[in-house]
Amino acid sequence: MKYIIRTAVVRDIAGLRSVRNNEDLFMSYMKQQENKEIIVAVAETDDEDRAILGFGVLKLQGKLVPKLSDLYVKEVYRGQGVGSALIRYREECAKELGYHEMFVSVDPVENPKMVKLISKHGYHAISEPYSKQANYYNEDGSSYEKTYTRMDLKKKLL
Repeated sequence: MKYIIRTAVVRDIAGLRSVRNNEDLFMSYMKQQENKEIIVAVAETDDEDRAILGFGVLKLQGKLVPKLSDLYVKEVYRGQGVGSALIRYREECAKELGYHEMFVSVDPVENPKMVKLISKHGYHAISEPYSKQANYYNEDGSSYEKTYTRMDLKKKLL
């Protein structure tokens, strides 16, 4: 399967919703991208359909700058290099912006596959696993608090 990686544009929102059904999130991402706070990378098929296979976010604001975030690939396309290509694309964007290192925060308990993938790309732990709390929102607008585990990793960009 052939695919390309590029920066997302507003017209990609419908395709992005096929990966993660949250239009409000993608509208927010497009505003943040317009403000140069993030870069949203998309993987799409290299054919006339141009189907979105996955996406990833490069955060350019915050304590750990720049930071990989939100890597999602449709399950049927996992294991075909799409996630790795999205990681490399965001690293290249960061290098072009003059950054020399990249950070990522992963849940090693609920997402050990991501720890394995990111480690394969040269990231190494800079923290022990730690607990974090966040508010989550249900579709009906109600919220709940959840505690989860995180681990920070970093890579020198060459």
